[in-house]
Amino acid sequence: MNRRAMIIHSLDNVANLIGPGARGDVVQCITEGQSETESIALGEDIPANQKFARVDIKAGDPITKYGLNIGRASCDICKGQHVHIHNIESNRGRGDLNQ
Repeated sequence: MNRRAMIIHSLDNVANLIGPGARGDVVQCITEGQSETESIALGEDIPANQKFARVDIKAGDPITKYGLNIGRASCDICKGQHVHIHNIESNRGRGDLNQ
């Protein structure tokens, strides 16, 4: 089955899966506004419409979606792995980051 994903902004280090994906599925990713695609093999099962890493991301690195920093990796995340609350720390609405 063809798996697809959308990259919202060219600077994003994550892509959004369209539908669910299984470990080993090769996903065709398209960046909004561009004709080129990139292929990424999923490193694990990923629920429908969730994010996965486009590149290896080190612990502490920013997670970029919509061209914006939406949080940081709480552990190393390999290319093709699920990116969600289990491995990112949000930086939105956190008063402690201003201190």
